[in-house]
Amino acid sequence: MKLFKTAVMLIVGLALGFFAGCTDDDGIDNRDLDYGYVQFKLYKEASYEAPQDDATQTQSRAVKPQLDYLAEASKVQVTLTSGEETIVQTLTLSAADAESAEYGMRSAKLKLLTGNYTITRFTLFDAEDGELYNGNAVDPDLTVVAGGLTVHDLTVNVQPRGKVRFTLTKDMSGFNPPKSRSGVSRQYIFEEIGSFDITVKDTETNNLVSFEKLPVTFSIHFDDPENTETAPGYQTSTCACDSLLSLPAGNYAVIKYVTYDSDGTLLETNTAPAESPFTVEDNRTTDSDVAVTLYEADEYMKDHYALYAIWKALHGDEWSYQGENYPVGSNWDFNKDPDLWSYQPGVEVHTNGRIAMIDISGFGFSGDMPKELGQLTELVELYLGTHNDTNVGFKDPTLDPDQSLTERSRNRMENHRALLHAMHPATQISWPCAFALREHGIHIRATELYDQGYTEDQIFEASTGRQRDIRPMDTSHGKLCNGLRSLPAEIGNLKKLEYLYIANSAIESLPDYEGEGREGMSGLAACTDFEVYNCPNMKKFPRAIAKMPKLVAANLSNNKQWEAQDLHDGLTELAEGPSKETLQMLYLTDNSLEELPASFRNFKRLGLLDLTRNNIHTLHPLGEEVAPVELVFSHNQIEEIPVDENGRFCNMDDLTEFSFSFNKLKKFPNIFSSEMISAISNVDFSYNDLQDYTDEEAAAFKGIYVQTLTLAGNPGLTKYPKWLGDSDSEVSYIILRGCGLTEFPEGCFEGKYSSRLISFDLTYNRLTDLPDDFSADTLPYLYGLDLSQNAFAKFPYEPMTCKGLTVFAIRGQRDEQGERCLREWPTGVYQHTGLRGFYIGSNDLRKIDDTISTAIWTLDISDNPNITFDASDVCYAWENGAYILIYDKTQNITNCEAMLE
Repeated sequence: MKLFKTAVMLIVGLALGFFAGCTDDDGIDNRDLDYGYVQFKLYKEASYEAPQDDATQTQSRAVKPQLDYLAEASKVQVTLTSGEETIVQTLTLSAADAESAEYGMRSAKLKLLTGNYTITRFTLFDAEDGELYNGNAVDPDLTVVAGGLTVHDLTVNVQPRGKVRFTLTKDMSGFNPPKSRSGVSRQYIFEEIGSFDITVKDTETNNLVSFEKLPVTFSIHFDDPENTETAPGYQTSTCACDSLLSLPAGNYAVIKYVTYDSDGTLLETNTAPAESPFTVEDNRTTDSDVAVTLYEADEYMKDHYALYAIWKALHGDEWSYQGENYPVGSNWDFNKDPDLWSYQPGVEVHTNGRIAMIDISGFGFSGDMPKELGQLTELVELYLGTHNDTNVGFKDPTLDPDQSLTERSRNRMENHRALLHAMHPATQISWPCAFALREHGIHIRATELYDQGYTEDQIFEASTGRQRDIRPMDTSHGKLCNGLRSLPAEIGNLKKLEYLYIANSAIESLPDYEGEGREGMSGLAACTDFEVYNCPNMKKFPRAIAKMPKLVAANLSNNKQWEAQDLHDGLTELAEGPSKETLQMLYLTDNSLEELPASFRNFKRLGLLDLTRNNIHTLHPLGEEVAPVELVFSHNQIEEIPVDENGRFCNMDDLTEFSFSFNKLKKFPNIFSSEMISAISNVDFSYNDLQDYTDEEAAAFKGIYVQTLTLAGNPGLTKYPKWLGDSDSEVSYIILRGCGLTEFPEGCFEGKYSSRLISFDLTYNRLTDLPDDFSADTLPYLYGLDLSQNAFAKFPYEPMTCKGLTVFAIRGQRDEQGERCLREWPTGVYQHTGLRGFYIGSNDLRKIDDTISTAIWTLDISDNPNITFDASDVCYAWENGAYILIYDKTQNITNCEAMLE
């Protein structure tokens, strides 16, 4: 075999760079079969694993001290011998980056004649050609194969290093007996940790290494299934650090950790943590757990144990959730670390781990609430059933989970008004009148059910016009959803509790004061929103409520078991107690109250009072200092609304809703004034025993300023209330459905503000004609008029002069014998430019020869059995969906065959 002809040629070739210039990208020329290539790979000696079939390996010998990092080397000079020839070659070294270099570097390729070579030594240089290291090869022999590449390993004595990944785990070894914190700025929960510092010690050299502000990610997960100390499915949590940290190889122990929250605020410095030994090996990654001490004596941990005590006392193993907020059948689960016991459906915590909210409505709990409830001193909300338990699909705005507690408190009145409106839908106007208002973009409470998707047939009984009972509230007295029997007097420790709801429950009483630390209801210093709803086993009105100091909203409804006098006396105590200065909303529906306590005039801040469905027959004036926003006294036995010495039932400056429907009032109460500062939105005296005013009563009437006035269902009203115009009353919408109206007294619409009238629902009366002043001159802004179910034998043309009239209905006219009496089609109605809806169904129309306008795009001619209707004017628009014709296919519809298909 030939190396070179002479050694001189070799030296000259080296000097000319004959071997230089081979890079990683140089291809191997297989045509030059006398040559081959060699490439050297450098590895750290500490982690080098030699091929198992190489029995000649020896340790390299470091001539110079070990390197700190292999990446310090930039070039390698290799000295080779072959026979008597010596070759010295310097090659560049490369790696992807400094970190990758620790796992090996490779040299440029060296082109050599084929044959056997011996590596006598190698030298490493830095980037500036400074000599770093001299060493011997582990395996000095190599063979160059013709046209091939020989890769040969060199090992270097480099400081052995590895990577470590820390995970914060929980040390609960001090739970028995419980340990207390010392030297800690405040108690904190494991989940709060956002980053940490750590100091570790090499147990052989005692060298210390510290790392600072290492970010962590909190996660809850199942415990290691091989851990036989925990039950199957046991949950734990860790704070994992994703950072890979470099350490010299060796055995270590954690001697200190410092924890911070997500904002970098110091939580704890622990200089004596539980032992957490770990070993770092060269070029290997070690996962090390750092045990963070938890303290059973921390208040948040005590809260968690209180949760468990509550669950056990209320037969938690039998709980099974029924509702919409969580999966059906859900229960609390305590097969997890104690600091995770707050992760339960219906439980929320503050950032410091203290329990903030408990809602176990729907879980079917039963038993006596244990005294451990008093531990939850940071509790803000406690729901032990609510009035909304069984209302599937109804979103109660006062309990809206999408609103924060602050938002619910700020929007309290608005939310309660929305609830009140849902509980007691306003008397609705007829659909034609609602349709007219909708065409003008007007939405009022008298149209809200249409806006919610109800139809006229769903709202009213067709035979009487009486409005159906549409309420989303569960008022089934005695129907229980839980078996709570009692609350402990320690509930008085909950000084921050704001919301306390007890509903559909078997509870028998509320705890009263029993001494320091057992203050009962009087200790709830921050409780603003309170409810005792449908608790039939609570036979007496709970007088402890009267001692609650800061009530703002109270719902004491659906407790018919309270006797009238007991309820009256209990409410009197409430109105004379500390909450008289704060109470703003009071619900007392579906009870047995017979007399409104005179002491209610003490509720100076009362804004909403709901007394629906009681047996109230006696009222007392609320007085000038009580200025409510909404008053609902519907479904009682009230015959008269009394006034004080100033002639007022209450201050009406802020009043928007005033409902006394379904009572026994004999006369429209003269308690309002046409000179009020602002209009009341709704005044409802429907379904009473109202009679027509005498001339003297009409003359004394002070007027009213109201948007919607409802007098429906008062058959004693035979005359349209002319006294409205005479008293300068200002009304926009009038509902007189189902009264006994037979006439309009002369001059009904000559009042100062009669022109403000926009819509009339005069259905289900006995009207036969309209007065002459029912016209554009007096009613220029009339949008909707419904005269259906009256006794018109001739079509009343008077309203057709009102250019703004948008919808006109005159359905179902019947005479005294119940026979259809309207046969006249209003010729020329098509000329009205503003009309968009015309309802003339359920009459006795015959042949219609008039033009039918497509501008009146809703036409009802249904239930006219003898009609002949030429649909040629509207057929095309109807076929294209631009026209609504309400008709029967049995009717004689001509010139539009598609209508009869």
